[in-house]
Amino acid sequence: MSNTDRAVEYRQIITKAVCGKGRKFSQVTHSILPPENIHTILGAWVINHTYECSQVGEAVEVRGSYDINIWYSTKGNTKTDVVKETVRYTEQVPLGYYDRNTREVTAEVSAVVTQAPNCVEASISAQSDAVIVRVEKEFMVEMVGETKMCVAVYPLEMAEMDDKESISGYSDEMENYQFEDLDPDLVIDDLDD
Repeated sequence: MSNTDRAVEYRQIITKAVCGKGRKFSQVTHSILPPENIHTILGAWVINHTYECSQVGEAVEVRGSYDINIWYSTKGNTKTDVVKETVRYTEQVPLGYYDRNTREVTAEVSAVVTQAPNCVEASISAQSDAVIVRVEKEFMVEMVGETKMCVAVYPLEMAEMDDKESISGYSDEMENYQFEDLDPDLVIDDLDD
């Protein structure tokens, strides 16, 4: 019996792997009250974004904050000022892929900002007493942990063989097969085209 005739065995091993992935795009609207009536919005931007994440069931919770700055004119466009407001948020990012065999105590989660919080629109409210700011952001999260995997285990004799020996074992087996029964009309030759 050749080495290639032995059945391949399978075993379960525990290894560290990516056990969950998710992505979430969000768009939120904030209402910012300036200290005085606004005549014109001259600019709006988001800065100082910080965040941290933790696992919550089959999701990753991202908690963070950012500052929204509104540059505006007032008093008939004769004076300008900037109003700053710090916004805190919590986002639940569901894991689209989640391995239920993950050992929970070994799980580590991470989040990457794929689109930093960005002000996409700023407008004065109908009552002219607030600025309505629309902010977009996107996160990609990943969970790494110990999980069970099923792997093929080959006989020890095959570990000492080089690739040529293991392939020659299979080619010896192929010589025993009868190929005379193949219909040559079924073979399509792409080289003629």
